[in-house]
Amino acid sequence: MCNTSASSSSAKDQNAGSRETDETTNDVAKSPGIHHAIVELEAKEERKNNDGDDGKESKEKERSCLSKVSAFITKALEEKFESHGRRVATYPRMTAALCLVVSALCGLGTMTFFTELRPYRLWIPQNSEFIKVMNWQAENFPSSYRQQMAVWEADNILTARVIQEMWRLHTRVMDITVGSNSTSWNDICARVPSIPMGNLGAPEEEVDYDDFDYGTLSLRRRRSANEKDTDLSLVLPRDQYCRTLDNLPKMCLETSLLEIWGLDEERIMNLTDEQVVEDVNTVQISGVFGFQVNFTKYLGSVSYDETGRVISAKAATHIWVSQVDEFAVQNGNFIVDLGSSEAVDTASMVWEKKWVDSVLNDPSRPKDLTVYAHAASSFGDISDKNIWGDVKWLMVGICIMISFVNMTLGRRNLVQQRPLLAFMGIASIGQGVAIAYGLCSILGIPYNPVNSILPILLIGLGVDDMFVIMAAWETASKHKAAVTDLVERAGKTMRHAGVAITVTSLTDVTAFAVGASTDLPALRSFCIYASVGIFAVYALQATFFLAWVVRDEQRIRENRNGFLWCVVHRDWKPWACSKRDLMADGFKWFCRFILSTPVRVVVLIFTGALMAVSVWTTLNLHQEFNPMWFIPQDSYLYKSFEATKHHFPESGEKGYIYFANISLPDDLVPLNKLVNDLTSSGVVTDVNAWFTALDNYLSHIPEIDRTTIDYSMLQDKLSIFLQSSSGASYRNDFSVDGQLECLYPAPPVSSFRISITHRPAPTPREQVKVLDTIKTLVAGVPVQGYRAAWAQAYSVWETNEVVGTELWRNMLLAAIVVGIVTLILLASFWGAFLVLMCVASTVVGVGGTMWLWGLTVDTVSCIALVLAIGLSVDYAAHIAHAFLAARTTTNKKERACLAVEGVGPAVLQGGVSTLLAFVLLAWSSSHVFITFFKVFTAASVIGLYYGLIFLPVVLSFIGPAAYDKEEEDFEKSDDTASNKEPEKTSESRQSKAYSNAAFSFDVV
Repeated sequence: MCNTSASSSSAKDQNAGSRETDETTNDVAKSPGIHHAIVELEAKEERKNNDGDDGKESKEKERSCLSKVSAFITKALEEKFESHGRRVATYPRMTAALCLVVSALCGLGTMTFFTELRPYRLWIPQNSEFIKVMNWQAENFPSSYRQQMAVWEADNILTARVIQEMWRLHTRVMDITVGSNSTSWNDICARVPSIPMGNLGAPEEEVDYDDFDYGTLSLRRRRSANEKDTDLSLVLPRDQYCRTLDNLPKMCLETSLLEIWGLDEERIMNLTDEQVVEDVNTVQISGVFGFQVNFTKYLGSVSYDETGRVISAKAATHIWVSQVDEFAVQNGNFIVDLGSSEAVDTASMVWEKKWVDSVLNDPSRPKDLTVYAHAASSFGDISDKNIWGDVKWLMVGICIMISFVNMTLGRRNLVQQRPLLAFMGIASIGQGVAIAYGLCSILGIPYNPVNSILPILLIGLGVDDMFVIMAAWETASKHKAAVTDLVERAGKTMRHAGVAITVTSLTDVTAFAVGASTDLPALRSFCIYASVGIFAVYALQATFFLAWVVRDEQRIRENRNGFLWCVVHRDWKPWACSKRDLMADGFKWFCRFILSTPVRVVVLIFTGALMAVSVWTTLNLHQEFNPMWFIPQDSYLYKSFEATKHHFPESGEKGYIYFANISLPDDLVPLNKLVNDLTSSGVVTDVNAWFTALDNYLSHIPEIDRTTIDYSMLQDKLSIFLQSSSGASYRNDFSVDGQLECLYPAPPVSSFRISITHRPAPTPREQVKVLDTIKTLVAGVPVQGYRAAWAQAYSVWETNEVVGTELWRNMLLAAIVVGIVTLILLASFWGAFLVLMCVASTVVGVGGTMWLWGLTVDTVSCIALVLAIGLSVDYAAHIAHAFLAARTTTNKKERACLAVEGVGPAVLQGGVSTLLAFVLLAWSSSHVFITFFKVFTAASVIGLYYGLIFLPVVLSFIGPAAYDKEEEDFEKSDDTASNKEPEKTSESRQSKAYSNAAFSFDVV
C-alpha cells in the first residue's frame, strides 16, 4: 500500500474527472437518447467536484452520531482482535492443541445425541390443538395395534394368477420366524372373534375391515334391515349368549381378497379368471370372520360394466394387523419406533422388517405384478437412514472444498501451495460441527432431518472466513514490521479480518438465534444448531485456523514443500507465473466493462425486467407442506404412498371426534344433531357413531318400544350391545371406569368417540376449510363436557396454516437484524438502504426460482430463505463498504470500480465456495438436500449478480459520499511501509481505498 499527498491526490481526481467526462461524451456521441440523461447526471457531478467546493463539502461532512458509534465499535474490535492475533501467533501449537481439547470435550455431548423423526414433533407447534388432543387421546384411548399393508398392482388384479400370488405371499408371511423363540405371525397377530350369526340364510351384516388407520383397530359395521335375524344377542337369553361368547374362536386379523375363499388353498389354487370376477361381485360374507364384507372396497382403479358390475381392477390392498406384547415391553424387551416414538416389543419390530423383505423380495413373482410394502415401522426406519444416507455427498463435497481452498489460498508452486492449511481449515469446521452437535445434545435439543444440511452450510460459511483471514494475511505482509515478525503480522491480520468475520458471523448467529423463537420445532432445532455451529466455526477460524496459518508461514519461510513438510527446497525461487493474481487482473477488466455507459444501461434495463419476472413468479409460489417429502423418492415407502394415492384417490382421511364427561342419555339429542350437521356439511363422507347403531339395535327389542331410556337402562343395554355382533366393533370407542362384563350393566362412561371420514382435500386451502368447518361444528355442540376433533392429517393441515406466517415472521426478524448490523457497521443510511434493496431483490428472485423449480413454501424452504438473507447481505455489504471506504477520488464511477477491484475477487470466491458446497446435493434423494441445493444455487447466483454487477452500477450513479475522515489504519504505525512505491497506480489505490473495512476482503 502507498500514501499520496493531498496535491497529487487532487490532481489525480481532476485527471480522473477529465477522463470520465471525455469517456461519457464519446459514449453519448455514439448512443443518444437515454445516454444523454446519464451524461447530464455525470457532468453535473463533475462540475460540482471542480467548482472549488471541496472545502465547503469537507466542512459539512461532520461526523454523525452513527459514524461515531460505528467508529467506536470498530476501533474497539480492531484493538481486541490485534491483541488476540498476537497471542495466537506467540503460542500457535498450544492454541491448536487447546482448540482440539475443547472440541473433543464438547463432542462428548454427542453421547446424549438423539434424533426426532415423529412428524407431529417436528412440523407442528407443540401448543397447537392437534398436539393437545393427541396427548389427551394417548392417555384415554391408548392403542397397541400396528398395521402392515401391502398394495398389489397389475394390469388386472382380478385374475386367478394374481389371487394365487396373494396366497403365496400369505404362506411366506406365515413362515416368518424371528428370535430365539421362533416368534411367528400367529404369536404377534391381533385376534378378533368370529362373532356367531343367527340365520345364516339371511342377509348378513356388513363389516368394513380395512379401516385400521393410525394404528387403531376399528371394525365398522353397517346396519341391515334384518339385524334381529343375524344378531344372536337379540334372540338368545342374555345368560346363554354371554356363556357362548367365551367359547368363540379368535382369528388373526389379516384382510384381503383371500377372505372370499376362506383361506382355503385348494379352492384358491383351482380358481379361474371368470370365477374370481364372479365371486368378487357376489360373495358378501368373509370366509374367515363370518361377517358381511364389501370386497370391492379392497380394490383400486376399478372398472365397471354398464350394469355396475366390477369387471377389473388394477390394485388391491392386503393388510396384517399385529399387537404389541405389553408384557415384553414392561420387562424391558423393546425397541423404540423412531417414527412414532412408541415402545414396541423386540420380536414385533424384527418381524416387521422381515415382513417388508418377504413382501418386496420374491424372485419367483411374475415381472408384471408389483407389490408395495408399508410396515408400521417403515417411516421411522427410512427417515433415520435418510438422515445419514447422503453422507457420501458430504464427503465428496469436503474433498472438492479442500481442493478449491488449496488452489485459492496458495500459489501455483511447490512451496507456496497450502494443501495442509486448506485441510486444517476444513478440519476446524469439522470441530465446529462436533461442538454444535455436542452442546445441543447436552441441552436436550433433538436432531431432525433438516439438521442434516448443517455440515455443508458450515463448510460454506467457514471457507468464507478462511478467505477473509488469508486476504488480510497477504495484505499484512506488505508492512515492514510484519515481513519478519509473524507475531506482528498475525496481529495486523486479525485487526482487520477479525472485524470482518465478526460482522458476517454475528449477523448469521443473531438471525438464527431470533429464528429459534419460532413455534415450529424442526425450525427451532435447526436455528439453535446453526447458531451454535456458526459461532463455533467463527471462534475456531480465529484461533485454530490462524495458528495453522502461522505454522504454515514458518514452513514457507523455510522453503519446505507444501505437501511434504519434511522436504526442503534449496535455493528455491517461485515461478514467475505463480506471482500473478489472475483473478485480480480479471476484475480490473471486469469493473471497467460493467461500468461503461452502454453496459450500465443494459444492466439497469435487465435488472428491471428481472425484478418484474421475479415478482410475478414469486406471487405464483404457493404454500404446501407434506411430511412424505422427507421420504426418499427411491425408497419402497415412498413408492407405496404414491401407489396408494394413485389407485385409491377417493379415500378420504379418517378421524375421530372425542367426548368426555358427557351427561348420558341427556346429551344424545345434541349428539345426534351433530351427526346430521356433519353429514350435511359437505366436508365429510361418513359419520359412524355408536349411539346411532345403538338406537337401531334397540329398535329390535319390543319390550322397550316407546320407552324413555334412562341412565340405568342405557348402561344395561350398552353392555350387551358392545358384546354383540352389532356393537362389538364400537368397543374400542369407549373408555369406562371399570371392567365391561356381558352379564352386568356397563360401568360409567368417562369418554367416547365417533369416527368420521373426510372428503378428499388435496389443496391447503381446501384443507383449512374442512378443518375450520369441523372445529366450528364440534365447538357448537351444546354439551358441557370435553369435545374435540382429531385426525392424523390435521398435523399437516395445521402446519399449512402456520408455515406461511412463520416464514414472514422469521424473514422480517432476520431482515431487521441484518439491517441494524449493516447500518451500524456501514455508518451510512443510504448505503445500508442500497444493501437491503439488493438483499430484498435477491430473496424475491430466489422465491421466483423456487416456483420455476417446483418448490413450495414449507418448513425447509422457510429455513433456506432465511439463510439466503445472510448470504446475499454478505455479497452486497462488502461492495458497499468498499465503496464508502474509497477516498482517493470523489468520482462515484471510479470509486465503484475501486470497490469491485478491491473486494470483488473475495466476494466471488465466497459465492463459488457456497456453490461448491451445495452443488453435489443435486444428486441427493433427500427433500432437505434438494431444497437447499436449489435455494442456495439461486441465492448464490442471484446474490452475486446484485452484489457484483447491479450494486456497483447503482453506486456509480447515486452512491453515498465517502467516509468523511481517513480512519486510522494499521499501516499508519509503519510509515516506511506506507510510503513505498508511491507511483503505484490503481492497484495501490485500491489497497489504500479499502484498507480499514469492517467487511474487508483485501486481495493482493
